[in-house]
Amino acid sequence: MARPAPTCLCGVMTVDLRPFEPADAAHVARLAGRVGWPSLTDPELVRRICTSPGATSYSAVAGDRVVGWAQALGDGVLQSHLSFLVVDPDHRRHGIGRLLVMATFQATGTKRMDLITEAGEGFYARFAHHAMHGYRLYPGADDPLLGDGR
Repeated sequence: MARPAPTCLCGVMTVDLRPFEPADAAHVARLAGRVGWPSLTDPELVRRICTSPGATSYSAVAGDRVVGWAQALGDGVLQSHLSFLVVDPDHRRHGIGRLLVMATFQATGTKRMDLITEAGEGFYARFAHHAMHGYRLYPGADDPLLGDGR
């Protein structure tokens, strides 16, 4: 028997978590634009990212609106990587991000999940964790003409 989707009673609004559906792509792309993630504003790219082999993606939905999204990549056994987590600024600080991380991690079937963050240290530090140093690599990053690859 399937378990019901996690639900968050966030203030007066109910938010349901569910696996990403292709129809969510346009909503996720709009949300990415709203929070300043220009590389994810193309709905077709979002759909491909969320449905690629090894990807696990969840959407947080309030009414007919996607208010949060997470995507992880994993081997299904040991290791996964949380690639994306975003919650609409109007819906933050209600537990949606935490539920998205937990649901996505559990759905990967892995024992550990790594991530990198530029601004979420306080949020992620509240999970059981081991802090590590990491890098983001880019093609040609050793080319001095590309600088830091951004």
